[in-house]
Amino acid sequence: MDSLFPWMTAIHILTFLQTPYLIRGEYKIIHPESPVIGFLGEDVTLPCQVIAMSIPGDITLHWSLVQPQENIDVSSYNRGNKEEKQDERYWGQTEFFHHKMNTGNMSLKLKNVQVSDAGNYMCRVVSGNWYDEVVIELHVTARGGESSIFLEDYAGQGIGLTCKSEGWFPEPEVLWLDSKGHNRPEKPTTINTKTPAGTYIIESSINIEPESDNEVSCKIINNILKSASESRVLISDVFFPTTSPWMAAFLVILFLSIAVIAVVGYKLKKNNDTTSHSVTEKKTMEEEKERLLSTLETNKRTDQIAIQDIQENIDRLSGELEFRRAQSYAVPITLDPDRKHPELKLSEDQKRVWHEPASPELDAASGALLVVGKEGFVAGRQYWEVDVGEKVDWELGVLSQSARDKVKREKAEKLPEEGYWSLKRSQGDFISSIKNAKIEKKDMPYKVIGVFLDQEEKIISFYDAGHITLITTIPAEFTNKILYYPFLSPRNNTGEQKPLAILPIRAPIPLKPLRKEK
Repeated sequence: MDSLFPWMTAIHILTFLQTPYLIRGEYKIIHPESPVIGFLGEDVTLPCQVIAMSIPGDITLHWSLVQPQENIDVSSYNRGNKEEKQDERYWGQTEFFHHKMNTGNMSLKLKNVQVSDAGNYMCRVVSGNWYDEVVIELHVTARGGESSIFLEDYAGQGIGLTCKSEGWFPEPEVLWLDSKGHNRPEKPTTINTKTPAGTYIIESSINIEPESDNEVSCKIINNILKSASESRVLISDVFFPTTSPWMAAFLVILFLSIAVIAVVGYKLKKNNDTTSHSVTEKKTMEEEKERLLSTLETNKRTDQIAIQDIQENIDRLSGELEFRRAQSYAVPITLDPDRKHPELKLSEDQKRVWHEPASPELDAASGALLVVGKEGFVAGRQYWEVDVGEKVDWELGVLSQSARDKVKREKAEKLPEEGYWSLKRSQGDFISSIKNAKIEKKDMPYKVIGVFLDQEEKIISFYDAGHITLITTIPAEFTNKILYYPFLSPRNNTGEQKPLAILPIRAPIPLKPLRKEK
């Protein structure tokens, strides 16, 4: 009897050790075949599906973030007593699918995903003596905005191009391609700047030499999504620096003029030294002199006209190039319905605004009624366009974050005393916000106004986008890490109810020669 006791004890111990494994086999959690991809700023679901004939009511669900130093208890839920707990770092960011738990859905929704949320998450399900767990890998990414190519500067006999895009995560791959889709031989320089939100601003530059492949493509690739943003331009030969044919003609005329003057001088000197010439011959020389001087004066006037024409072409090309460069920083703008005057109405796409007074008596009395854009900009360069049509009264420009908050407190009835920069039209006069200075209006209608916010150069420029001309430039002192927002004001001092509209902008591709047509 004593010899059987050790064997019976061993059998009981082995049976006890195998019991958790056998109980664990009653249920199963499906393991995902691939990592979960979450987009920055959006919601993502971490899947956890339990397979069983029926789901017990006493299940305890626990989600944690697995880290080398310590695990973070993200969120847990007890179906028995309905108790739910969250780590303070995830407060308000997680959500269970309670109505689907009877079908085994123990998934967790993460709201407003951030860069720091990436990692391995463990889903652990416990019921009585049974438990199972699975690890889900979460990758966080951001799609990034559209890329744009713009002319940066001249480099020797070539030109420098810059490709820029924002909102990428993780750091993408940047490729410069030719017309056949092959990598260009020139060596690019790429700078990736990390923003406070964790995304990257991509800025890549390359120098294109003359007589090379003039079709240039900038391709930015997100290796997680296997997607890309590509911009392509065709560079005309007119953009490469060359010697002007007008300058060669001018030099030829100049040398001919010097030769004519030398001949005239020689003949006059010979005439003065020779006293034996007849009066008729002297008269002939005088006539020849007058003819040559007349020819010289005519050539001089022709040269001046040619030089003036060259300068006008240079000024026009420089102005258009600056406008195209500003336009290449185009950004989408939408109007904020939470920061507008109650009498202002927005279109469904939040791109147009007009005034609808509560009564006709209030119509003429309304002042600078404001609406502020949703998008704020903390750095860099941005450009947008506003269709003002033929409205007699309006105001548009940029205001700081503090001015924007003050506008909301005062129900957008008027602009603050400081913290904004604008262009205003009042009864046909154009007025800058700097000392309310009137701007001399050119003989052309200003129907589309382009606004260029340049925080790097600390200026705000206003363009007549329809005629590609600069209206005025306002100096501005910007504060680092402060957002600046677009704003519009239909004003409505004359009772008109025509809308102001944010226009979509698409940079011209391919670039065409900026040459004056004869």
